[in-house]
Amino acid sequence: MIGRKALPAEYREWNAYWGAPYGREEAAALEVADRLEGFDRVDPHAFGPFAFQLTSDTRVFEYPWAYHTMEAKPGMRVLDVGAGLSGLQFVLAMEGCEVTNVDPSAKNGEWGSLSAAMWGLTPHNHQRMNDAFGVDVRLIPETVQDADLPEGTFDRALCLSVLEHLDQADARGILERVAALLAPDGLFLVTVDLFFDVKPFGVLPANSYGGNIDVHQAVSGLGLELVYGDPRELLGFPEFDLERVVELVPDLLVSPRYPCASQALVLRKPAGGAR
Repeated sequence: MIGRKALPAEYREWNAYWGAPYGREEAAALEVADRLEGFDRVDPHAFGPFAFQLTSDTRVFEYPWAYHTMEAKPGMRVLDVGAGLSGLQFVLAMEGCEVTNVDPSAKNGEWGSLSAAMWGLTPHNHQRMNDAFGVDVRLIPETVQDADLPEGTFDRALCLSVLEHLDQADARGILERVAALLAPDGLFLVTVDLFFDVKPFGVLPANSYGGNIDVHQAVSGLGLELVYGDPRELLGFPEFDLERVVELVPDLLVSPRYPCASQALVLRKPAGGAR
């Protein structure tokens, strides 16, 4: 499905409680870079865990959607691919999950077409967030393909607004590896930006953020089943209906700063899936 403008009440309440996705009102007087620069002179709890990374407007839907849809419970092992300094990883850890953030931009300064400097991700900043919120999210500064992680061990996996920054082959590589890392009956939650200035909606092959990924091609043949998501609203699926999506635009959550919306889907690894 594509995120709608009208958020469910529980999403709005969750955002208000955690100060998602931009941080709480107390942080508004400072730019994100200044919050990080003066981290030791501010109260991270007053600012909230979402105040220390630049973020896209569609995260107002994506973060609460992921939280409520994944149904995380204490003790669950959660893999977050490309999480940066996102507050969600720290929220899940505060609620008792064992969280691993795999993000190569912490090492080489880039993730696809984006720079880590833009998002503030460094091992030092990540550890400061852990210390401030009393958690121990593991940061692995590698691609998930190169991370030395045991297969079949994660109960939940997240990949939120990452794939559109990569080419089709790299996106597929991430999904293949996560499918192997997921435990049987585990869930893989994915969001992918849908750019309206890029083909098949616009004339551009790509923009400065990335391009429109063929979601069907990316997820087919992984041994995972689609348990959430409307194929009519997932680019590349045979059922994808471009005209329907265009007609829905007034109801969709489209970023006011850039013409994009968020496709959301959940894949499940069958209980009999190989570890």
